[in-house]
Formats: sequence, structure tokens, C-alpha cells
Amino acid sequence: MKKAVARAYANLMRKFRPRKLAKWKSAGILLTYRCNAACAHCYENSGPSKRAVMPVEHLREVLREFKKLGFTGRDLHFAGGEPFFDYKYLIDCFNVAKEEGMLPLGKLETNGFWCKTDKIARERMTEIKDFGIDTLLISCDPFHQEFVPIEAVRTAERIGNEVFGEGVVVVAPRNFLENPVDMMSLTEDQKTEIFRGILDERPLRMIGRAANVLAHLVENFPKEKFADDHCGKKLLWKKTVHIDPHGNVFPSVCAGISIGNTMKTPLSKIHDDFDINDHPMVRKLVDNGPLPLMEEAIQAGFADRKEGYSSKCHLCHEARAFFWQTGMYGDEVAPEEAYVD
Repeated sequence: MKKAVARAYANLMRKFRPRKLAKWKSAGILLTYRCNAACAHCYENSGPSKRAVMPVEHLREVLREFKKLGFTGRDLHFAGGEPFFDYKYLIDCFNVAKEEGMLPLGKLETNGFWCKTDKIARERMTEIKDFGIDTLLISCDPFHQEFVPIEAVRTAERIGNEVFGEGVVVVAPRNFLENPVDMMSLTEDQKTEIFRGILDERPLRMIGRAANVLAHLVENFPKEKFADDHCGKKLLWKKTVHIDPHGNVFPSVCAGISIGNTMKTPLSKIHDDFDINDHPMVRKLVDNGPLPLMEEAIQAGFADRKEGYSSKCHLCHEARAFFWQTGMYGDEVAPEEAYVD
């Protein structure tokens, strides 16, 4: 009864909320889709075979647009892919941020693979410190440690604490660093069991590579289960946004759903002039959730999964992957990296 009342209230609030974009408060700039790792849970589908990198001069334009929207450097984070995949390029990006007055940076995300020796870690961290960052976030979990030795993460934390001082280097989630498993020595079946255990403890976004690699490890449901799951909160009213290397603007963390492209339209204009009627796929997701999109995909030839779908995000991803293959919904379904491994 309580769930029914809560759902009815949420639907009522959704009807009266403006179908405009909320004022963004934080943003991630995905500098590249290239990464040394191809993690099973990567919702961006990054990996070693990907080539997209944001042009440095376009980064400059994006930073200027964020300033127009009231951002400072502390409201931004650089991510990927793996920002350290091409270290010289990363420094070029920091130089642009410095020139545009957008430092210190709020956060820099990495998997720490480059911390192969104390010397390399110290040199690079010292250079980054001189630019200014609030947080160096190092991912550490069974998915990343398929590709990154745990010793590299330990080196990153130890040298980071020496260079930056305590509290700047954050290893997340912390518990795996303290009780690691040597993922590189395990069989595929053993890895699968560990991944299954993680998914039993906490849900993950089943989009990108996760939809293809992990969704079958959790309980799946008929598509009708998600009939009342609307997406307005994530697509319109979440106060965060991501820009990918091609200039695609992803609302919240919904990689593969583009509400505009900064290489075609200034970011501030994308935000301020947003009209949901110009985005038919997004409008359907806001009004009715992913089920109508899947029904549309099935009518166009998609084979409904007999095993079902693990979440509304998984349902949405599968429909969008079909749309990308068939050219439906044009620029709203982008880029290729989100749908092709």
C-alpha cells in the first residue's frame, strides 16, 4: 500500500514539474574513451580498442561554456576512459584549464595503472599537484583489478599521500584494497562468481558493457515489470551532466543518450534552450519510461529477450542499442562507443 501511494505521489509530482533541464551543479568531462582496461561493469564501454579523444581546443570551448553556466573548476571532474592513457594529452588539458581559469579541478579519476614505479607516480602527481586538484579518485574493485595490479593502486595511494598530503587521494571502494583478490590469476568461472557476489550486494547500471556482460548474472524480469518506471528525475532534474569526447551531452550518467552536441551547439545554449519536444526519445522516457521504447523496438524487428531484463536501465539500453543499429532516433542515440565494443 505504501509503495502504491509513493508511486502515485511521484507520478503526480512528475506531471507538475517543468519539463526543462535543472540547473547543473556538477559535470564530468570524459576526455577519452581509450582505456588500458575493458572492465565488465563499464557503462561507457571504454577500452583499449577505442580511439576517441576530445580535441584540446574543443575542451577550451567547453570550459568557457561551463563558466557561462556559473561553474568553477571545482564543479568539474576529468574522467574517461582513462585520462592517464595519454599523459601528455592530459597535461595539455590541464594547461587549457589553467589558461581558462578553471583550476583547481574538483576531481581527476583514474584506475592508477600508470603507477608502475614510485618514480613515475611521484613525478606525475607532483606535476598534477602544481595545477591543482581537490581529489584524485582511484578506482579499485574486482572489475578494475582484472587489468590493473593491486600493487599499482597501493603505490598510487602511498605516493599520493606523500605528494598531496592526506585526504586528496581517495581509493574507492576502500574495502577491496584492504582485502584484495588476485583477479589476474583466476579462471573466467571464478571471476564470474566474484562478479555475481558483487551484484548480489549492490545493483549496477546495466548499460554499456555491463548490459552485455553482467546482466545475465542477476535476476531478470519481463519488460512489463518496468511499465511505471519513468525517467524524468535522471534525464531532466538531476543536477549533473557529462560531456563525451565527441561533444555528446549525457544527462546525469545516462551514457548513450545525447541531448545535444557541443561541437554543433554551445553548451549553454543546449541547456538554456532545451525543449523536450525536440527530443522525442527523451520525451518518451520522461513521460512513460523505457517500456514504450522497447515495444517500439519490437515492432521494428527487435527480438524480445525471453530471459527478460534486469532493470529499467537495462531495458532502455537494449532498445537504444537496436535503435543505434537501425538508425532510429538519430542524434539522440550516440555515440557508437556506447553501443559497440
